[in-house]
Amino acid sequence: MSRKLKKTHLFSKDVSSLLYSYGDVAQPLSETANCLDEIISSYLVDVCENAYHISKKQVHPFSANKNKIKLENFRFVLRKDPIKLGRADELLVTNKLITEAKKQFNETDMNIVQRNKNLEGHEITRNEDSHSELNGNGERVHNNEDLLDKGTENDLDDGVKDEEVDEEVDEEEADED
Repeated sequence: MSRKLKKTHLFSKDVSSLLYSYGDVAQPLSETANCLDEIISSYLVDVCENAYHISKKQVHPFSANKNKIKLENFRFVLRKDPIKLGRADELLVTNKLITEAKKQFNETDMNIVQRNKNLEGHEITRNEDSHSELNGNGERVHNNEDLLDKGTENDLDDGVKDEEVDEEVDEEEADED
């Protein structure tokens, strides 16, 4: 076991929720939650210490990365428990997917901001007939708010219905291609 830990109870709320999810009462005894909290904390400290010792053995003595623990060190510590190793690998894959999704989302946001900056530099004139705008270069820029407002049957501005707006949008997209 690991050395004596401070009794900080880092995971008490999570342990209580976990106990409830496994069929315990909604508010378990504080002694039960604290006991499991100590067991979890000591296990995590042991795993981290083992990974640290493995990283110390693998590093060249003159390397600058002496005190860095790599992900592979944790995988090595968990190698004898296939369930924990599989769950760790699953979490790593999920983390990678989330990171890539955030990156794509941020790139999309940057493209929208860049497009808006480009439009700010051009004079925009209004073309009421087609529910779009013409910028300074004569290119057609769609005004999505007008299309959404006129797309409801309750708000019959100019007698436009949902189907007619959809047809107009499809025709305009075909013209752009």
